[in-house]
Amino acid sequence: MRFLVMAVLAVSLLAPGLAPGQEALDAAPMTWRGVQLGPEQVFEGDFTTNYNSSIFTPDGAPTAEAMWLAGWKERPGDNGDLPLRYHIRFVGRRTVEPGRYGSLGAYKHTVLITRLIAERLLILH
Repeated sequence: MRFLVMAVLAVSLLAPGLAPGQEALDAAPMTWRGVQLGPEQVFEGDFTTNYNSSIFTPDGAPTAEAMWLAGWKERPGDNGDLPLRYHIRFVGRRTVEPGRYGSLGAYKHTVLITRLIAERLLILH
């Protein structure tokens, strides 16, 4: 029995970013709206949204590596003139090949939320 408990604990430690009891990440690529997406992974960073932007910048990445975010369920005020900024952690998939995504095709990648883990409203710009 001890061996079984240790094995379960070891497996849970091998799935970084997921809390105990959460589903494992899907490693299979998929197609979404005609675009090839890579395997699921855990993302964390800042998300800025308003009526014409949906921008996600991963923690530690330069602004130039910001991505268009899809799959966000809007909260009250998200679609207004003033940008809102959140710090979010989620399971998602990023486009495999760079392209022209988002507002005016300004972003090289899109990242799609498949499971939101945490969100925190940071500031109103």
